[in-house]
Amino acid sequence: MTLLLLYAAVFVAALVSVEALLRSYFRKYERQRAVNHRLSLLDASEDHLKTYRTMLKERGADDAWRSMPLAQRARQFYVQSGVKFDAQRFAFYGIAGAVLAWLVVQFLVPSTLVRIPVFLLLCLLVPAIVVWCIRANRIRKFTLKLPEALDVANRSLSAGHPLPAAISLVAREMPDPVGTEFGLLSDELTYGTTLDDALVNLSHRVGAEDLNLLAIALSVQAGTGGNLVEILQNLSKTLRDRTMLKAKVKSISSEGRITAIFMSVYPFLLYAMIKTLAPTYFDPVWASGHGTTIVAVIVAVMTVGNIILYKMVNFEY
Repeated sequence: MTLLLLYAAVFVAALVSVEALLRSYFRKYERQRAVNHRLSLLDASEDHLKTYRTMLKERGADDAWRSMPLAQRARQFYVQSGVKFDAQRFAFYGIAGAVLAWLVVQFLVPSTLVRIPVFLLLCLLVPAIVVWCIRANRIRKFTLKLPEALDVANRSLSAGHPLPAAISLVAREMPDPVGTEFGLLSDELTYGTTLDDALVNLSHRVGAEDLNLLAIALSVQAGTGGNLVEILQNLSKTLRDRTMLKAKVKSISSEGRITAIFMSVYPFLLYAMIKTLAPTYFDPVWASGHGTTIVAVIVAVMTVGNIILYKMVNFEY
């Protein structure tokens, strides 16, 4: 009996020790995650101007991109994704993705005439889709945290601080992407950019529609006056109500969106499954000489159908 109690005590002590270690580790990890990218760069270098220019350059948001009319929209799309440019990493992922895409196309498409255009199309579409998903996720995170950022600014303004100090407080207290973007906004105001231009730059860098409301509210208040705290409180409430409305619309239309995604992916999954189980099943189609025409017509019809499907299940609000 005594030995059993000893074993139980050792087990409880080990369990408590492991829990304490895990709790301290995850608490430290959460603290590290809470520090935004701008603050981590400032920890390494106290030169604010150098940090500001470095962040714009690694995001591709420096002044040079505005002078490129042909690539302006694509460059802005990339800037809004928040992806940091790294030539070596991009080259590695590009080569690995191209090899993988070629293997997939070579397995699924037996015709050489169709194989090369499909491979080139995949090499163009896959990076664009990846950047689009990262951009959408970043904008969603920013939109969810924006009302909280306005509350932080409100508390600073209520304490008697000016607007630049309130923006700087948001940059220090909020995690990414809000903290970094408001930090860049604070840096622009520090280095002489007007509030209107800084807000326009912020909207271009982030791409969130809610920032247009913030820019209009601050511009009107700066021109006509008024209680800025009350304006930001009402704006924060409006943004929260809008977020709740978006969530309700998404929940109501979730079944339709899942159906649309499944119907879009199902033909390709079915073709891959048949090709795997019976590799020679589609050979008569390619041998007939009409395979390319058939595939082109099917892809065109599917494209039109997918456009109609996504128009039916995606709502503007």
